Amino acid sequence: MAVEGCLMITETILYLAAFFSGLITAITVGISRVTFSGDCVLFAEVTWCNATAFSFTQLGNNGVCGFSIGLDVIVAFYALTVCCYHVAVFFKWTKERRWVMLPGIIINACWLLLLFIDSCILSVGFKRFCTSITEGQSIGSKITQCSADLSSLNWNLPKCSGEKSDHPSYSAGNFYGFLTTAQSASWFSVLFWALLLAARAARRCTSKEEIGSTEERKPMLS
Repeated sequence: MAVEGCLMITETILYLAAFFSGLITAITVGISRVTFSGDCVLFAEVTWCNATAFSFTQLGNNGVCGFSIGLDVIVAFYALTVCCYHVAVFFKWTKERRWVMLPGIIINACWLLLLFIDSCILSVGFKRFCTSITEGQSIGSKITQCSADLSSLNWNLPKCSGEKSDHPSYSAGNFYGFLTTAQSASWFSVLFWALLLAARAARRCTSKEEIGSTEERKPMLS
């Protein structure tokens, strides 16, 4: 029971950590959209017209950011719910239902897979956007890295062809900081859910072994 108790406490802490990391991811991705007037810049691309001016040639898909925000919110509150359930069991406010262990393992595995996909989308989409911003070096742009202070740039210039930009007014703000935080929190979520999957599987195995040993200790009926 001591081993199972330690595993349960570990799970509770990990669920709480998963809640916060998921919430941070959702909030920071959401704020990054606010700085771009509700648009998602993941997988967006810009083209440099000259050394000082660029325009958007491809806007990001809002569904990508929506998927990330929605998934992380759902997973975060699932983690909080299970965390509260564990606390209730720990303080004996309710009995632990052993039958939920196997479904819990399956659900954790699903969350782990979805969050891994989400983290890859965030990382690849952000890298693609940043790469297009730094490509202006080839024509004399002084923007050498995406982490530079880009808030002073004009994000609302017309297209290189002279056509009016087809997006609302952008301010950009500290989009780099928000999306970098989102990526870090997202990958931490993947780590937490991987550990949760392992802990839940270990606790189920421990529980089965204890049940088996209890059955063996029962006196045989003649």
